[in-house]
Amino acid sequence: MTETLTKEWNLAYIMEHWIRVLSIAVLVFTGFYIHWPFMAGGPDSFLMAWMRFFHFIAAYALMLGLVVRVYMAVKSTFDADWKDFVSIDNFKNLPDITKYYLFLSDSHKQYRKYTPLQAFAYLAVGALIIVMALTGGAIYHGRLFGFIPSPGSFQWVNSLLGGEPNTRLVHLAITWFFLIFVLIHVYMSFMMSWVNKDRTLTAIFTGYKLKKH
Repeated sequence: MTETLTKEWNLAYIMEHWIRVLSIAVLVFTGFYIHWPFMAGGPDSFLMAWMRFFHFIAAYALMLGLVVRVYMAVKSTFDADWKDFVSIDNFKNLPDITKYYLFLSDSHKQYRKYTPLQAFAYLAVGALIIVMALTGGAIYHGRLFGFIPSPGSFQWVNSLLGGEPNTRLVHLAITWFFLIFVLIHVYMSFMMSWVNKDRTLTAIFTGYKLKKH
C-alpha cells in the first residue's frame, strides 16, 4: 500500500470553513448572552447592544458562507463536490460507516471525499443554518439590514411553530445542536488522524491529506 499527499482543500474551501467556525463561535457566545445575560456592563457600556450587533454580523457571515459553499459545490473548478452530498450510495453505505464509527468494524470502504455520515451531517448543518436564520428573524424586534421589519416579515415562522415562545425554543435547541456537532466533529477529526494517520486534522489548515492506495 502506497501513500500519496493529495490536495484535499484549496484556499477558498479553507477560508470558508474557518469563517464558518468563527461565525458559529461568535453566534453561540453572543446568543447565550442575549438569552441569559451573564455579566453586566456599566450604564454607558451598551453591552447588550454590542452583543446583538456582533450576533447579527456573525449571522450574516454564516449565511453568506453557506451561499458561497453551495456555489462552490456546484461551480468550483477545483472540486465541485455536490454529487458527494446527494449520491444514493450514501444510503447504501450508511451501515458500513456506522459500524466503523461505533467500533464494530476495523475498516470501512474508501470514499472520495466524505463518508455517508459526514454528507448527511453537513447537509443537516446547512438546513439548520437556514432554520436558525428564519427563527432568528422571527424573534427579533427591529429591522433587519435597517429596512426589513422583523418579526412582521417572519410572522409565518411563528405561526408555523405555534407562537414566538416555541420559535425561541427551536432557535435555542439548534444552538445546542451546533455545540454538540462541533464537539463531535473535532473529536472525529482527531480520531481519524490518529487511527488512519492520514493528516485529517491538519488538512483543514494545509489543504493536504494522505491518501492510501
